[in-house]
Amino acid sequence: MRLGLQATNIFFEGSKHAGVSRSSLQLLEAILRRAEHEYVVFVRPDAPVPEHWLRMVHVKVVRASKRNRTWHLIGRDVEPLRHNLKKWFSVSGYVPRTPGVVTATLIHDIFFHSYADTYTEEDRVIHQKMYANSAGHASFVFSNSRHTAEQFSNHFRYPLDRIVPLPFGVGQAHGIGKDLSQLSADDRGQLGLPAGKFILSVSTLEPRKNFPRLLRAFASVATHPALAGTTLAVAGGKGWKTAEIFDEIAQSGLSDRVVFLGYVEDESLVKLYRAAEFAVTASLEEGFGIPILEAMTYGCPICSSSTGALKEVGGDLPVYFNPNDEADICGALIRAASRDNRSELITLGLERSMEFGWDKSAEIVLRTFQGR
Repeated sequence: MRLGLQATNIFFEGSKHAGVSRSSLQLLEAILRRAEHEYVVFVRPDAPVPEHWLRMVHVKVVRASKRNRTWHLIGRDVEPLRHNLKKWFSVSGYVPRTPGVVTATLIHDIFFHSYADTYTEEDRVIHQKMYANSAGHASFVFSNSRHTAEQFSNHFRYPLDRIVPLPFGVGQAHGIGKDLSQLSADDRGQLGLPAGKFILSVSTLEPRKNFPRLLRAFASVATHPALAGTTLAVAGGKGWKTAEIFDEIAQSGLSDRVVFLGYVEDESLVKLYRAAEFAVTASLEEGFGIPILEAMTYGCPICSSSTGALKEVGGDLPVYFNPNDEADICGALIRAASRDNRSELITLGLERSMEFGWDKSAEIVLRTFQGR
């Protein structure tokens, strides 16, 4: 099979290499590992293309026109004709409107609609147009969860039976770290993490991640015996609208119990999961919930919001809470800290994590295209 792969919305490095971009890249990498097919990959004109792609005889890399806006408006529609492509997967972004081409795209969420006030007007309009293009022209759509599939179907009136959910994988590079060492004192010093017990929250700082409520809840229970002396460590880059988060810390009097680690490299992040008492995800909603899958994969119990797709990922393993109810978050933090079956939870989490993966997702993508 010969397949066009649009990767022009993927960033390979830097601060934008996170979240949707990182997940899209992991899926793309898993597809390219399937060498029995031929791929034409379209990337940004300034993208630092991974060296190993250039060594793959079954992969051709094409840079989009430097006139990026023009390419996205009309140039992409010509590419299937120029490269003799009858099948096209936009791993991130618009699909071509070229007649006779089977097209699909990947939908991560529609938060630009359900949480419109957390987006700039420009970003909201961009996402609306991009997903309207998918709804109007995609032969079928892949999603990161059943939850996202239902939301996209409802909002854009797209047939649910033409949406294929994928079992996403972890955020780290393929095959990382089954034999990594534990978190050392030197690691802690380099990361800025103090000695002692800690809870880990992995997320970009932005409004939908619900950090102000999590911080207020943590402040309320910080003196509980189950949490005494425990630090809340947040791993993730600064996003947008973060002032309320830092105001909350200043008012809570817990500046010595909350530490922001910033962006953490993959190997260090795995060590953090392994060393944490538990991982907490307080998001108002998630299209998938990679931090929960990461926690299960790397041996960390979980405390999580019960909304969006998070229960699809975590199953019965996390301690769940209503992210809009601070009292419920408080109770969940205490219950998570009081659990005494850590070894059992880690074993069950690892078993559940095996239901997911980028190679599994790539297999579904390619099998779906082959059936068309």
